[in-house]
Amino acid sequence: MSSAASNPSSSTTTSKPKSLKRNSDDIGWDYGVLVDPNNLNLIKCKLCGLQVSAGIYRLKLHIAGIRGQVQPCKKSTDEDKERCKKAIDESKQVKKARLTEQQEVRDAVDLDGALGSIFVESLLQLQ
Repeated sequence: MSSAASNPSSSTTTSKPKSLKRNSDDIGWDYGVLVDPNNLNLIKCKLCGLQVSAGIYRLKLHIAGIRGQVQPCKKSTDEDKERCKKAIDESKQVKKARLTEQQEVRDAVDLDGALGSIFVESLLQLQ
């Protein structure tokens, strides 16, 4: 008797299978699915079936036809290529802005002056 009715614990203890898509609204997920839910960086192209590693960014490079890190998708349309190129460019601009802001904050911090004033304040509190 190996039916589920005779062994109710087997059907209730199995966990819900993981989605074959990460929780992301990234446009790249329109073109790919996870191959293995335990390996979040291995993605299969929905258009041609190529499996790319290193995540959704590399899949977008594949769809956009940008050579270098991955071979271009032979089945992506011009619209698909433009959507992925636009997403790649936008993410590069956001990253550049974030890095620029971080550098400006670092440049604005005067560690010698800040540490010196903290040291002086701590000495004053001791007296």
